[in-house]
Amino acid sequence: MMIDADHLIATTFVRHVERHEELASTNDHAMRQATRLAPGTLILARRQTAGRGRGSNRWWSSDGALTFSLLIDPADWNLPTPRWPEISVTVGTAIATTLRTITPDADVRLKWPNDVYLSGRKVSGILVEVASTSPGRLVVGIGLNVNNSFADAPEDVRARAISLADHREQPVDAGDVLVSLIGQLDRDLTALSEDPTELRSRWRNLCLLSGRFVTINDGSRRIEGTCLGIDDDAALLVQTALGPQRLYGGVVEAFDRD
Repeated sequence: MMIDADHLIATTFVRHVERHEELASTNDHAMRQATRLAPGTLILARRQTAGRGRGSNRWWSSDGALTFSLLIDPADWNLPTPRWPEISVTVGTAIATTLRTITPDADVRLKWPNDVYLSGRKVSGILVEVASTSPGRLVVGIGLNVNNSFADAPEDVRARAISLADHREQPVDAGDVLVSLIGQLDRDLTALSEDPTELRSRWRNLCLLSGRFVTINDGSRRIEGTCLGIDDDAALLVQTALGPQRLYGGVVEAFDRD
């Protein structure tokens, strides 16, 4: 996988690139090194052996996937701490917007709060964490299936995952994807701070779960009902038997499929 670090630094907010042949988790590495690394550092691994997702989920990847973490300071976009819960959905919206440009014929959707789906299967996962050693910074972890094959993946993974190369039936330039994605993320974080009207409209239109019956575990309870979409503050709205509920985090355990 060819990534031109100089081009990335020249054209995006990335200021330093760390390349690794293999890491257990780019997010774990970034969390450990947060005090040493400057905001704008991108940590890129060719392979992750223990990539983490939300809750107990794990990110399965093989050669050809983009697996990386960005260390950011939300203050660079004038985003105070109360706005941080909106960042994960903003990252997902940026990924989905980028993929729609690359695959305009495909159905690309945002699965709240941290997955992106392509033609009904997962193509990307997101994990945003507060850097415990530098509480003013966030680690934005992204796994994106670009040129990786699922031929050797576990059967359950093959049934629910897809890559850009799978969809297009030809390899994709991962470097171009990365530059486009980081550029879109910069624009969307700026929009989140300055004028989020269009951004919020985009994440509502992209919402995979709207109108579907969902089961969500927020860590203390299980909520079931019909999803009403993503609100302006990135909360998921769910109509339950007890009335409407607003969820700011959780794991989507099940949802109606087409």
